[in-house]
Amino acid sequence: MRLPKLQAVFLFYRTFRVFSNAVTLGLIAAFWLRLADYFHLFIVYFLWVKTFSNVVIWYLIRKNYKAQFWFYHNLGWSQTALFGGAFVLDLLVTSLLLFGSYQLRLLV
Repeated sequence: MRLPKLQAVFLFYRTFRVFSNAVTLGLIAAFWLRLADYFHLFIVYFLWVKTFSNVVIWYLIRKNYKAQFWFYHNLGWSQTALFGGAFVLDLLVTSLLLFGSYQLRLLV
């Protein structure tokens, strides 16, 4: 994959990263408060909430920013591939934040 295509995914991810990371930080706060002993169960719920929130984001972006997709289409990205790449990137960022939080929790 060429670098401009990856930059397009990063650029698209920037449009909703604030909301997505707010959901992540809220779930990590819930983990710190109550669910530290049930980490495996927490991971399942965490992934479901992240998936649901990303589907809601996908719907809202498709509804409100239709004209923006021509830019990505001209770079060779379909809407599905663009959202899939952004979802994978979001899961990577989320995993790093969750892993760091879990390691910090073990130290405390």
